[in-house]
Amino acid sequence: MDLFEKVLEAFATGDAMGMPTEFMTRNHIKHFLKEDEDFIDPAKSILHKNLFRFQVTDDTEQVLYLIKRYSKDRKITAENTYETLEEWVKESDAIEKGYIGPNSLKALKNLKEGASVKEAGKNGTTCGAAMRVLAPALCVKREDEKALINAVINCSIPTHNTNLALEGAMGLGFAYHYLACGYSTEEVMEKLESGCKIGEESSEYKNAGAGSLERIKLIKKYIPGFRKDEEVSDFIYSVIGTGLGTNEVFPSAVGIFLYCGKDVFKALKLSSRLGGDTDTIGAISGALCTLYGKNHNIPRKYIDEISKLNNINFKEYSEMASGLFM
Repeated sequence: MDLFEKVLEAFATGDAMGMPTEFMTRNHIKHFLKEDEDFIDPAKSILHKNLFRFQVTDDTEQVLYLIKRYSKDRKITAENTYETLEEWVKESDAIEKGYIGPNSLKALKNLKEGASVKEAGKNGTTCGAAMRVLAPALCVKREDEKALINAVINCSIPTHNTNLALEGAMGLGFAYHYLACGYSTEEVMEKLESGCKIGEESSEYKNAGAGSLERIKLIKKYIPGFRKDEEVSDFIYSVIGTGLGTNEVFPSAVGIFLYCGKDVFKALKLSSRLGGDTDTIGAISGALCTLYGKNHNIPRKYIDEISKLNNINFKEYSEMASGLFM
């Protein structure tokens, strides 16, 4: 399915574009980023000076590794998710490169030390599960909601088995899947809400914290009233939050999606300048906008650079996923 190829391209571009600005403040980004500059030199980054321009991070790599494994096995289990993440850590040098999330790193260590798959991620509230949920959302048969729920849970719990993480991962997984099925924005937002509720109830490990769904309701209330990019960005950064938690990253990406609609490249640029977890917000919002618009407007030269420098054949991964989705 050509759409899946476009989605993966947008996801990877959002990741690569947001990588150098990750966890900078909005003011910091404003002071040195030129208006016409899309991909800044990672040498200016506070976290990723060791990476190269156009390089993707754990967001894209985990999704692609999982698509490949799920396609090979033709099933999505907590065990093959865990095994694939372990493989990814070894082959990508993720720890040395400094882009594996703290909850994922700790949970994988717990698993190595004998913890059960169910218990290893019982403290995980960061965005790792939401970050990689594009893989199960595209790798289950279309409109098979029971399979979708099980797939998202199995993809999440090895590292992020908490109410806050599963609320966001399930809500986003529902949004991805039903956009890919061609549902309208209104229908997708209803599915997103349903997914959030299912996800929140799917873990016995409850952590205190603001829910993603309530923040998304706030976004839906205020986003339509904004007319300028700066207004939207300031609201998301200052009110919703753009930190590492699922309950900030997921709502922020939804806010960018609802504001930008089919303008995928605008969503990526806004995300990369937002401050906070810019690469994950950019990847998610780019995928949502692309699924909604059924295409993207990212300059081809950027896709080609990302594909070449990271050795990614987007068409190949698209065919793997669509073989399970159709």
